Amino acid sequence: MRKGQRPYFAGTRFVWALLASVLLFAACGSKEKKGVQQKPSSRGLPYELVLIIPEPIYNGELKDTLESVLKGSTPVLPQHEPMFRLDVVYADGNLTPWRTFRSRLLVEVDRKATAPAVGVARDAVARPQLEVKVTAGSVQELAHFIGTQRQRLTDLFVDAELDREAARLRRKYSKMTADSLRLFGHTICVPEGLHSSKRAQDFLWTGTNLNDKDQNFIFYSYPWDGSSLTPAQYVQKRDSVLRINIPGSLANQWMETAREQGRPLILARTRTINNKVVQEIHGLWELHNGALGGAFVALERVDTASSRVLVTEGFIYSPHSPKRNLMRQMEAALRTFK
Repeated sequence: MRKGQRPYFAGTRFVWALLASVLLFAACGSKEKKGVQQKPSSRGLPYELVLIIPEPIYNGELKDTLESVLKGSTPVLPQHEPMFRLDVVYADGNLTPWRTFRSRLLVEVDRKATAPAVGVARDAVARPQLEVKVTAGSVQELAHFIGTQRQRLTDLFVDAELDREAARLRRKYSKMTADSLRLFGHTICVPEGLHSSKRAQDFLWTGTNLNDKDQNFIFYSYPWDGSSLTPAQYVQKRDSVLRINIPGSLANQWMETAREQGRPLILARTRTINNKVVQEIHGLWELHNGALGGAFVALERVDTASSRVLVTEGFIYSPHSPKRNLMRQMEAALRTFK
């Protein structure tokens, strides 16, 4: 296979137009109530975070800690891309222009505080908006607390962005993917550009088929044996399913989970998303015996009613462009699955 050549997805293209658009709207359409919005729309770019903090504190002991947490690498990507675009605003200045920003982090010392604390407010001034306030009795306590609460703090802001994107996707999504997945008894709202597809037994792929900024969705399921979901079990099943269903252009090529010294390059954890317990996996994929690769995110859950494990995955191929927002959009799409 020549370097830079795209994978070949075997099978004919399927166009499903079996259900009326009104049913699709019911599945993926927005549930927002109509009426006059009382609060202004929030400002800011996706993953832009405003940090409001007293200047002496930020330029003292806290700067390195905060930048390590907020400007750390997005997991898991082939190269460094910061989790957030950070705007630092000093608390003793004019804060009016920053009141309506979508993501705000306030950090301050409260000498009366008996213990470090995190406060969360949603849609306080604008909509949608998330404001998180971190307080502690001293700068030293703040530094230690923020370091230990890294995952919690970043999850709050990332989840808020994912929920905003999921709400947008419910209004504007790929009807073809929604139709195709409905044949398996499920619904999802993925970006409109996913217009190519392949369907097999207990398997669906849809994608944009681009040479850059390429986004893809995968669904597959298999019988549940009653055991707990584990990262090792996930990787084994993923590689076996993709070897069959996503081959390369040569007989000895197929998509698989990337490894380093034999260890799969993934981060997995159990989370509750939309009131459902899921295994969330971020990782890297590659083409076996090929030069292609990229990032993926997956949600794996047990459907006890059917005694099956359901897996939804988004993966990208974007060798020449930033990858964070492409991946986050696919991650948000997975949250619309029903």
